[in-house]
Amino acid sequence: MNTILCIVLLGLSAVVNGQLSGSIAANPTNGGQDVNLMLSKSIGDAKTNVGGGLFANGNTNGGPLTTGGFLAANKDGHGLSLQHSKTPGFGSTFQQNAHVNLLDKNNHNLAANAFHSRTNLENGFKFDRVGGGLNYNHANGHGASLTASRIPQLNMNTVGLDAKANLWRSLDRQTSFDLTGGVSKNFGGPFNGQVNKNFGFGLTHNFG
Repeated sequence: MNTILCIVLLGLSAVVNGQLSGSIAANPTNGGQDVNLMLSKSIGDAKTNVGGGLFANGNTNGGPLTTGGFLAANKDGHGLSLQHSKTPGFGSTFQQNAHVNLLDKNNHNLAANAFHSRTNLENGFKFDRVGGGLNYNHANGHGASLTASRIPQLNMNTVGLDAKANLWRSLDRQTSFDLTGGVSKNFGGPFNGQVNKNFGFGLTHNFG
C-alpha cells in the first residue's frame, strides 16, 4: 500500500509542481519502518510564506495508513496551521495549531505553541484535546519538548517531556542516528496516575 501511495503522490507532484518529501525511520517499539510521505506546495520565501499539502503515514509491517491534508501560514518564525487526518478503523482528527518563535540565535531555537483538536472515533465517541508547550531545537540535531494537554470529556490532563540527542549525521544532513526518549503522566480521568515511558535509538533518512 505504501508503494502505491508513493506512486500516486509522485504523479500529483508532477501535476501541481509541488515538492515530494518524507522520511523512513526504524520503529524500535513495534518493529518495521515508519514511512512518512508529504506532497507540499509553498508560496513566498523562508521568512514569509503560505502553503498546503497532503501527507500519509504508515509502517512497513502493515496496519492502518493515516492520510490527510494541511494548510499553513508563517511569518518571521510565527505561524498558524490547520490539519485534517483520517485513520481507517480509528477515526478522524481536525487540529488547529499556532506557534510563536521566542528565540532563534547562535544555532538555538525556542518556540511556544498552542493547539486544539477534535477527534471523531468510528464508534461515534467524540473528544477535544487542548494544550500547548515549548519546543527547543539545536542546529546539531538535538531537541526537547514540554507539552501539557487536557481532554475535557474525560477530565484527563497529561504532561509530557520528550527529548532527542543526535549521535551521528551524514555529511548531506539527510540521514541521522538519534537517541530518543520521553515520559508522560496523566492526571485525572480513566488513566489517573499512569506514567508512560519510551526510550530507543532511531535511524532516519529524509528525502525530497
